[in-house]
Amino acid sequence: MKEHLIELLSYELWANHRVIAALETISNPPQRAVAVMGHILSAQQVWIGRITNQSVFVSIWEDIPVSWMGETAERQHRQVESYVGGLTESQLTESIVYKDSKGNPHQTPLVEILTHMSHHAAYHRGQVVQLIRPMLADAPVTDYIIWIRENQK
Repeated sequence: MKEHLIELLSYELWANHRVIAALETISNPPQRAVAVMGHILSAQQVWIGRITNQSVFVSIWEDIPVSWMGETAERQHRQVESYVGGLTESQLTESIVYKDSKGNPHQTPLVEILTHMSHHAAYHRGQVVQLIRPMLADAPVTDYIIWIRENQK
């Protein structure tokens, strides 16, 4: 299970980089596209803080300049991959106690949180691509199966 989760984290970084690279090619990307990509990254940081029990000083809709997004994605990937890599298989099924953005307490198995993070990012990347597609000759393709095919070579 740990190996699969680490693969999902690698896929997520790959997909984020594709969308960020596309945003970087647009001289004036739609503000909503930039905001949603920033949301993907800031929500990821909030979840990392929750699972590692560290204080985070960003909101889930943090403004992140496009020029910072690639480095932010890399840093957060290293952080969560290192954390997951250091866990045992049984620790992946242990529940994490945290509060949501409204202060409500929750308890969720780590594996479910990591799965949520991946699905949440995929959902919002689709929104970003939809917003920028008219401005690009080739919109980024971020399907998981494409990542799998590229990594089997």
